[in-house]
Amino acid sequence: MNLSQLQSFIALAETGSFTEAAYAIDLTQSAVSHALSALEKELGVTLIERNRKGVVALTATGQRIIPHARALLASASAIEQEARVERGLAMGKLRLGSMLSIISPNLLASVMTRFQQRYPDMEVVLFEGAMHEVGDWIEKSVIDVGFVLLPPEEGREHTLIMSDELCVLVPEKHRFSKQDFVTGSDLREEGLIIEKSQCALQLMKMAGTDLGRHLPHVRYQASDSATILAMVREGLGVTLMPRMMLPERLDGMSALSLDPPQYLQIGLSVRSRKTISPGANLFIQTALDWMREQEANGSRYAQSA
Repeated sequence: MNLSQLQSFIALAETGSFTEAAYAIDLTQSAVSHALSALEKELGVTLIERNRKGVVALTATGQRIIPHARALLASASAIEQEARVERGLAMGKLRLGSMLSIISPNLLASVMTRFQQRYPDMEVVLFEGAMHEVGDWIEKSVIDVGFVLLPPEEGREHTLIMSDELCVLVPEKHRFSKQDFVTGSDLREEGLIIEKSQCALQLMKMAGTDLGRHLPHVRYQASDSATILAMVREGLGVTLMPRMMLPERLDGMSALSLDPPQYLQIGLSVRSRKTISPGANLFIQTALDWMREQEANGSRYAQSA
């Protein structure tokens, strides 16, 4: 068993295609096929099933083995990075996870830019998903470090980066628009527009908003935050959104605080401090330094925090 075989196995599982897997790890299709065959022969089991259209899927055995394969590759990458650090080099690959509709694209891009300026030889591979997906990716070693809401699930370690206020976004002619804040009981009478993942309701629970036994009415669900903003602007309902995710201009809308105010604690999480890669450590430190600069400059990110 070697790293090339494990890379091919993981790439096939993630892409579902020999063509895309070969492209992802810069090998030929025949090399990927040979690596998989050699791995299966050595283990004596079938890991991947392929249909007539060339689409591949993990077998039950493959599903049980792949978390271990990812952990082995992550450890191998960390070993290589540690050796490079000892030689005064910061290079390698960092797999970063981010939460859609919670982490501002501008914030993410700013921190990534600072990281690339400091460590130009570090390659960053970005994974974006829902809250539970990022947590799952950390647990399964799909990513090295990920933005999460704190506290994270038990067993993972984290570093607090910032906090962000959870806001209620309403159309400008809404009955709430002249108010400074909205209570949980107010929301029970409103039609909410939320993501299809029901991320908004999870945010309310995590932020401590108590709606008792009566959940608000979900009027619409959408996948994209820009769609949700447009629907709120047209008066189709109200939504919940972290303040950092709000556009700089709220044309046709008003952003209100909850009463009492609710804040989301945002951090960077890793599976274990003992096995964290140097690249992940460098990214966490870069994010902390960036946030301190925002606080010193009084930016909108620091104001959210």
